[in-house]
Amino acid sequence: MPTSLTDLHLHLAATRCARRRSRPIYYYDPEIFAAEKEQIWCKTWQYVGYLGDLTEPGDYITANILDQLIFVIRAASGELRAFYNVCMHRGHILVEGKGNKRIITCPFHAWSYDSDGNLKAAGNAQNVAGFRLEDFRLSEVQVEAFGPMVFVNLDPSAPSLASQAGGLLERFRTVIHGFDDLHFAQRTSFPVAANWKFILDGMECYHCPVIHPQQMADSDAPLTTSWESHEEEFWQEHRIIGNRDLIENHKDKLPYDFGDAEIVDVYIWYLWPNMVFTAEQGPPNFMILHAQSISLETCERHVVNLCQHEQPTDHDQAQFDNYTEVVFPQDRAAIERQALGVKGLGYTQGRLMVDAESSWRSEHGTHHFENLVWRALNGDNYEIT
Repeated sequence: MPTSLTDLHLHLAATRCARRRSRPIYYYDPEIFAAEKEQIWCKTWQYVGYLGDLTEPGDYITANILDQLIFVIRAASGELRAFYNVCMHRGHILVEGKGNKRIITCPFHAWSYDSDGNLKAAGNAQNVAGFRLEDFRLSEVQVEAFGPMVFVNLDPSAPSLASQAGGLLERFRTVIHGFDDLHFAQRTSFPVAANWKFILDGMECYHCPVIHPQQMADSDAPLTTSWESHEEEFWQEHRIIGNRDLIENHKDKLPYDFGDAEIVDVYIWYLWPNMVFTAEQGPPNFMILHAQSISLETCERHVVNLCQHEQPTDHDQAQFDNYTEVVFPQDRAAIERQALGVKGLGYTQGRLMVDAESSWRSEHGTHHFENLVWRALNGDNYEIT
């Protein structure tokens, strides 16, 4: 019998994942996409922005979760508050982008709200029988800061993010020196012509020497063929061991300038349902990788880079560019071709290559993600009907 969570995933993978992988319609079926909206997107913690944009009372950011528009604001009390971004009068959007407003005034008819969501003024209200300002408060959403990030959850009864992933935040702090003092550096976005799940299916390194030979291929690559893994219920940690000989003695062969290389191994973390975070080789850094579903067969990957300097150094920028200009374009090409391929009438079954040793070729990280998707949509019923 399985004796740990990791063992359980391997056991489940050996007995169940072949059947689940035999259903490629999960990536392009409209009914499944609709079920995901209800059971995943409206019930999980979703990244909406950078905490550094919300330092002063009145600072706000906006975001969307599929077709649900949200804004988060730093209230006058100093608390973070989040609301549906819609005026309670006629449904007009209240704010766009980011900025600072102590009073939020609807651009349509000038109904005005304070940072706690209370309606403060509505033109002609005094002449409308029975009109009460307190009846038209903005609809509130759960919000939580998680390190340098802000998350919301549309489910009012959802447990806190800290209760689900508090250990993950501690791992960030353990691995990345000065994690809480890192600075925002840049944000890059990539459109991807594929269902959002294809991005998260990439939580394995079986593909790494094939898709990313400049990173992991032979003795001249900065990463060894390795994939140390740890899985919790809602998050994963993976470590790829750096090629110390190359890093220390053959800097001219590195794909970019590592500088002092305080981080010599690559750390990759996954957080249910659609977040990946990394610490890349080189100076202390943190990369936020947000997979945002746009439609059934399109998504976006947003890349947010943080570094230890207020202004990124050449070493920092080289590190950022290695992912945005080399690594992810390689991934995106494979993802989009996979999205086309699974529709083929000749594709009837896939099998995750999960081995008992949890080797670098093992796809147990992918299984962990797919099992969470399956459970969200089907519960613990693993029977195919």
